[in-house]
Amino acid sequence: MAQLIKGLVAVLGVIILALLGWVAYIWFRVPDIPSNILDFHPSAFQAKVDARFFFSIGKELKNSDSLNPYAPTLLRGDITNFLVSPDGTEIAVVANGLLTVVGRDGTLVRQVVPVDSIYREPKPIGQYFYRDDDFQWTRDSKSLYLIRDEYYESKGSQLFSDKGELWKYEVQAGRMQRALSPFPAYTYFFGRGSGIYFSAPTETGDLELRYFDGKSIRDVGVSDAREIPVGGLTGGVVESPFFSFSIEDYRDAVLPEKGVVLVDDQSARLRRLVIRDKPYLTLTQGDGFKGPYYCSETLRSVFLPGDRYFLFNATYCGNYNGQLLIDTETGQYERLPPDTRIYLTLTTDSDPHYRITDEGILAK
Repeated sequence: MAQLIKGLVAVLGVIILALLGWVAYIWFRVPDIPSNILDFHPSAFQAKVDARFFFSIGKELKNSDSLNPYAPTLLRGDITNFLVSPDGTEIAVVANGLLTVVGRDGTLVRQVVPVDSIYREPKPIGQYFYRDDDFQWTRDSKSLYLIRDEYYESKGSQLFSDKGELWKYEVQAGRMQRALSPFPAYTYFFGRGSGIYFSAPTETGDLELRYFDGKSIRDVGVSDAREIPVGGLTGGVVESPFFSFSIEDYRDAVLPEKGVVLVDDQSARLRRLVIRDKPYLTLTQGDGFKGPYYCSETLRSVFLPGDRYFLFNATYCGNYNGQLLIDTETGQYERLPPDTRIYLTLTTDSDPHYRITDEGILAK
């Protein structure tokens, strides 16, 4: 019996060594083949637009009509989330564990509340917190709504939390007040007056759009995700929905609408950045530990106001790692300072291409 056990242990040891050897071989086998920008010839030019916008270089938040690294710094920190006010004069940012509202002239800096993530692990069960996501500006740019929650044991994230509450922050007064409790939702938008629409789960696990008029809640639409017409939101009353879209919406819906596509040439192992049917950059295919890849990222790739200049994320290219600013009129492109980001927020007023379902407002 002892010999049998020793034999099994020996066999198991051989298997483990073989697996470790295979992993080492895969890891060290061949140097990665980088993805490169083909014919990389950046230049320098002046890119100034007709409107001011928020941007950051590294950890410094700024506002200007160009990507001017010498513009005054409004806030310092790692910005992990943001939402520009509809009038463009303020930005709500998550940085340094706080939700802060910053004015573009530096005259307004209001620390709203400390925030945390629903995906935090391990969860501090029973602790109250404000979410670091899912906040929304009102149409008049005077108030910011955010969700207060409590950590509890859940299967997966607590996206639809029975402990959630919707709170309203009045920016100028610096005053916070509860708007709706309970609030078992994460996506919501505003109607006329004080009306709030939100998407909440039903007992069967579906989603249902609901409407809060400030006093009571009623159901809206049907629970099969069919599109709900604007006129059907409040029983035929003229309605005007308002919602601020996320950076994911910008990537998935706005960029294609503006003619930005990445076109793959499988036979040549190339990928081209095409804007309004005109190619600008060509990327070669790389080969890394996870397989073939291209050094392109359309998340946080955005147009400056006016849509002439396009910031493109050329991340982890072999011959460049960072952001490029492309002049779509001349075809020139220039390097930007490391970790340059532009903060733009589109709304249902500035981009009316959306649809309403039981899941809320979706970009299209």
